[in-house]
Amino acid sequence: MNKVKLELTLFSLAVAVLLGTGLEVSAHTRLETGTVGEGVRVTNNVVIGHPCGTTPVIGTSIVFPDGVDSTILVDGQPQGGLLSDFVSNWSDNVRPLLSRAAFDHVQPKQDAAGKVVGFWAAGGPGMSEGMVAYIPFRLNAVNIVAGSCAKSVTFEVSIADICQITNPSGFQTEGVVNLWTHNDLGTIFDSSIDNGPAPLKITRNLTANPLPESCGQGVDVTVRPSAAQINRDMPIVYERKQIWPGKTGKKHSLKLK
Repeated sequence: MNKVKLELTLFSLAVAVLLGTGLEVSAHTRLETGTVGEGVRVTNNVVIGHPCGTTPVIGTSIVFPDGVDSTILVDGQPQGGLLSDFVSNWSDNVRPLLSRAAFDHVQPKQDAAGKVVGFWAAGGPGMSEGMVAYIPFRLNAVNIVAGSCAKSVTFEVSIADICQITNPSGFQTEGVVNLWTHNDLGTIFDSSIDNGPAPLKITRNLTANPLPESCGQGVDVTVRPSAAQINRDMPIVYERKQIWPGKTGKKHSLKLK
């Protein structure tokens, strides 16, 4: 085998390994395990694939749809039902895990009732060019409602990889932030192009939880966060002070005690 064929073979094997793990072959920030079976608790990672150009990532903010005022789509079409029509236990399912490999501080984001809706990580060495960072979390088991026609439920997880602290007016400047968010929610965190949130797909266990006969092949459900939730939960608050986005247009580093 000549050198070119060997290199192509090794590349193909690497791609196959990545696909086998469920991690998308891209530099987008995604979940290491993007597809999880229902009823299974897993340890997962947010995988930051690259910095902001050559500017290191100094923090990241992750928000899961809370299901309270989220938009529910069935086979791609919005519908007026509730998440509880399809998932029986989506509430407080996420827990960040303590790790200081890339960032010194990791803290949960909580709603008014104290339920975790996401988490953030910042401080410490951060992630420079040519590196990949893993931010670990635990996902408690998610159960699909037995009487529903859902064969899968995908939660769209919004992520911001922060490289410089600015107010929102600076978000479109190169080297400031990578937004893995929707571009059409009407929030200050909307992406300029729809790079899109990281999908977390829960698949139905058709053996233990078969589809009702009336469902045919079943439907795919998608859960999108509301604009109100993103504007409320995406900022990073540390010791009761908002540290990102900044209050002024001045750029500065993210230094924590």
